[in-house]
Amino acid sequence: MPIFGARRRTKASGHAGEPPPAFELSVPEYRAVVRVIEHARACLVLRSGSDAATIHNASGGELASLLHQRASAARARGVREVPMLPGEIRHLEAAVLNLESYGGHETVLCEGYALLEHCEALAAALSRRST
Repeated sequence: MPIFGARRRTKASGHAGEPPPAFELSVPEYRAVVRVIEHARACLVLRSGSDAATIHNASGGELASLLHQRASAARARGVREVPMLPGEIRHLEAAVLNLESYGGHETVLCEGYALLEHCEALAAALSRRST
């Protein structure tokens, strides 16, 4: 007779209690990500006419909030790097694409694309190390 309610759980990281793999942003990279997200938000507020929740999501605001919390925790532990999960790159990508769509400043747009490329390379290197 089968036992209902008993099921196997799989861990994404492979070990119980182990945090998911993340790559590290330096302080200048973290500040640049925040700068790109803030500029995207400002452009969307001025030009999109969308509601606050849509602007928050489209500008990468969720990533900024997460990174801010991690940066504060890292500082408290005496660590300078800020961890970022590979799956969070999509938030930066949304900010960069919306910067381009809504007429963001060219310098910030270039910085955003460079950051996006850099984060994707860091995520790829992390993926190669974990396999």
